[in-house]
Amino acid sequence: MQNTQRIAVRRLVEFILRRGSIDARHTSEHTALEGAKIHRKLQKKAGENYQKEVKLAINIELNHQAYIIEGRADGIFIDDKKRTVIDEIKTSEPAFSDLLEEQIDMYWYQVMCYGHIYCQQEDLESITLQLTYYQTTTDDITRQEKEFSKEELEEFFDALTKKYEQWLIFKANWRKIRNQSLQDLSFPYGDYRAGQRELAVAVYKTILSDQKLFVEAPTGTGKTISTLFPTLKAIGEEQAERVFYLTAKTITRQVAEDAVEAMKQKDMKLKSVTLTAKDKICFLSERNCTPEACPFANGYYDRLNEGLWDLLNNEHQFTREVIEFYARKHTLCPFELSLDVSLWCDLVICDYNYLFDPVVYLRRFFEDQTEVKENIFLVDEVHNLVNRSREMYSAELSKNKLSALKQTLDKKQTKLVRALSKIEKEFDKIKQICEEEGKEFLHQHGPIDSLVKVAYSLVEKIKEWLPENQDHIELNQVLSVYFELLNYTKISEGYDDHYCTYVNCQNHDIIVKQFCIDPNYLLQQKLDKGKASILFSASLTPLDYYQEILGGGEDSLRYRIPSPFPKENQLLVIEKYIQTTYKERADNHVKIVDSLTNMIQQKTGNYFVFFPSYSYMDSIYELFKEKNPQVKTKIQASMMNEAEREAYLADFELDPTETLVGFCVLGGIFSEGIDLKGSRLIGTAIVGVGLPQINHEQELIKGYYDQEKNQGFQFAYQIPGMNKVLQAAGRVIRDTDDKGVVLLLDQRFSTLPVQRLFPPHWNQVQTSFSHERTKQLMHDFWQ
Repeated sequence: MQNTQRIAVRRLVEFILRRGSIDARHTSEHTALEGAKIHRKLQKKAGENYQKEVKLAINIELNHQAYIIEGRADGIFIDDKKRTVIDEIKTSEPAFSDLLEEQIDMYWYQVMCYGHIYCQQEDLESITLQLTYYQTTTDDITRQEKEFSKEELEEFFDALTKKYEQWLIFKANWRKIRNQSLQDLSFPYGDYRAGQRELAVAVYKTILSDQKLFVEAPTGTGKTISTLFPTLKAIGEEQAERVFYLTAKTITRQVAEDAVEAMKQKDMKLKSVTLTAKDKICFLSERNCTPEACPFANGYYDRLNEGLWDLLNNEHQFTREVIEFYARKHTLCPFELSLDVSLWCDLVICDYNYLFDPVVYLRRFFEDQTEVKENIFLVDEVHNLVNRSREMYSAELSKNKLSALKQTLDKKQTKLVRALSKIEKEFDKIKQICEEEGKEFLHQHGPIDSLVKVAYSLVEKIKEWLPENQDHIELNQVLSVYFELLNYTKISEGYDDHYCTYVNCQNHDIIVKQFCIDPNYLLQQKLDKGKASILFSASLTPLDYYQEILGGGEDSLRYRIPSPFPKENQLLVIEKYIQTTYKERADNHVKIVDSLTNMIQQKTGNYFVFFPSYSYMDSIYELFKEKNPQVKTKIQASMMNEAEREAYLADFELDPTETLVGFCVLGGIFSEGIDLKGSRLIGTAIVGVGLPQINHEQELIKGYYDQEKNQGFQFAYQIPGMNKVLQAAGRVIRDTDDKGVVLLLDQRFSTLPVQRLFPPHWNQVQTSFSHERTKQLMHDFWQ
């Protein structure tokens, strides 16, 4: 890391001088791309004399340490009166007269810093500062100017940096404590398990060489500690400033928190925060981020720094409970407090979307990129990122939703109703094309430009409507449509040949979707914002597929850990006499029930059975109950909340005296990320090879990869299907002492194309051609 640290003017000003409330009505929704376009337009109009995007920096000393305060002035020019003018351009939706006073103050404070730096640099006695405000909804421009002397600006700047100095002293002292404790830290669990040390070394070397590493480490290897420990060691040596531990599920965030707790027991000093979704952590029964409705939003910035100081000086692990305690103590929004404290943390534990999602990513970390890359990304259960990223980078609009909004608005809302009518007409044109072609589903490689255009126009109309209609009865319905339109227009800005647009005219609705088929390059752009990335999962077979589809590029590294568990502890059997293809399915129901009965009769205990769909599960469940009325069973419901999930799993107790069979869906909530150790689960049967159901999206993926690689079926169906199977099978062996059976009920498991996707530790698989043979294998295994 460099000795001279850099501080952005905007960050400095916002941190020390920001005042007022959180108010969702006053957040600008136009994108950085839109803002940049307007800046360029105004800069071009200003003429040749106007120097644009002037980089300004000043060296100062605070706490006996050199700092560079830097920023970029939108424009500097000499006016008709021969005055030097620094221009600050701001763009937003509200009229200038509707802006909050504290917002305008923030604009001036920023340009006052630039004024100070420029006066020092050019030795000017005075300077004119100009604020140019562009209202995006009307194209109105408001200009204000103020004269400042060199002394006034110097006084302002010195007072500002003096206030920041106590925070820098805190940070510098904390870094010393942190670095020393991380350098002294030993592996928290005494001895390494088989494979853990090698993984830790691979992670450490990846960080030192600024690369990306894709790791497949079987369930139970202890991936979290084996990746987190070497990363924190590297941070202790100042190889980076911070680590993001990114996960798809709440349960995996808990595992990361547990690893931090284990290292804390070894005297590790580390500040970590877990980010909880806004709706989950909000103190109100219904979220309403306005100062009138929420006391925690009202005056938030007036109290923030006092609350932060209290939190940072008294706690190290900012879990949800800790954040909630201090948020109540200082009357602060808990969600915003967790984001604000994250800037002072060494470890941020959060969902994927805080890095990868184009709408909700953490701008405070990933927008103002400096040359020095300070962050390391650890991406857990990364196989989930394939589908999650396709969702994040895609966007759809529904005609029914737009029409429903138009019908609920009263006729007085003429501008909005008119704009909604225009977008309805676009949908009608699209429907007409479908009818002419006699198809309910159509797709094309480019966007539907006319629809994007009217979507932009409707966004502008809603932006104008919102500030004046905060108490409108249909506000939430308008907001819901608004965010979908924003998402659609935002995605259209990055649309290219990795996308296609499809139209689905089914179920009395017209859905138009901009579908991201190949998210690889978008993920790569995000990963490139870090110094190094470690992407890991228990199932990343084949590794080259995941490397390619998840933004690894050709240069990233790959690593696979052999299973650390004794082979004799797991029996893996393919029942080749069972067929579950759609045509053969019904004829094999009885065979499947016999196979499951056979499995549970060999040993009393807890079992899972996984099915490719709810309907398939339901039909086998009924037959199984008929044949085994005395056996305890549980069945997964289609929508289960957290309490219901926990209740489902709680019945899988240690050392049960009677058998329990849980019926579940492959790829569902019980097929990954759950930890039933020891005798809490001793067997799993998997029905079918997990292929995703044939639908329009999967077929588009298949077509794309057929063209790109001649591997459409593998990329769209086989590999995602096999991943679900591997995840479900991984529920059985969680620890060195665990023993269990995995039955693969489908003749396709014995074919070469499927077996090519087996991980190396499945090389002990046995094939059974009959009910009796499986019975014998299980009997011998349990004996």
